[in-house]
Amino acid sequence: MIKSITSKIILLLCIGLMASSCTEAIDFNQADDIILAPALEASLVYFDEPASRFVDNGATTSSIQDFISVEFFNDQFIVDNLEKAEFVFETQNTINRTFELQVDFLDRAGNLQHSLTVTEDAALDNTDTATVYTEVFEGNTLIALKRTVAIVFTLRLLPGEAIDENTAGRIQYKSYAAFYINLNN
Repeated sequence: MIKSITSKIILLLCIGLMASSCTEAIDFNQADDIILAPALEASLVYFDEPASRFVDNGATTSSIQDFISVEFFNDQFIVDNLEKAEFVFETQNTINRTFELQVDFLDRAGNLQHSLTVTEDAALDNTDTATVYTEVFEGNTLIALKRTVAIVFTLRLLPGEAIDENTAGRIQYKSYAAFYINLNN
């Protein structure tokens, strides 16, 4: 009997506590404080070439160049809402030559808006060397990025040991970008 009364009292106390804990008013104006700021990532360029790629008719080619068109930076949505961008470049080298990757950002008239260079050390004894480089675009560099319509990638071998068709090793780089958007402007 005492057990039954004690159980009923505990049950009533639990119900009372639950009922009193849910009495605070809901403030729907808190929805105005929500900040929508998604981050988007996109792959840019991937390059994986053996040392022999730098040989043309028996002579060493010191540079290779490629570009991508990026008209979307000029889109009004991007111009209005892009707050920050980060470009990440990961390089690997197993060739016994130092190389540099130069990345140029060009506007519609072909004018240079921004440039960066990543240097990767020579791979002594063909052991892998790796570098990760991040370029952050904010303020004036972000304005320059928003004017960009083409990105030119130039890979240059720096002076060192001769390369021929039988040289071991490869150069690899991959890049991606993270874009931080603010939708509350």
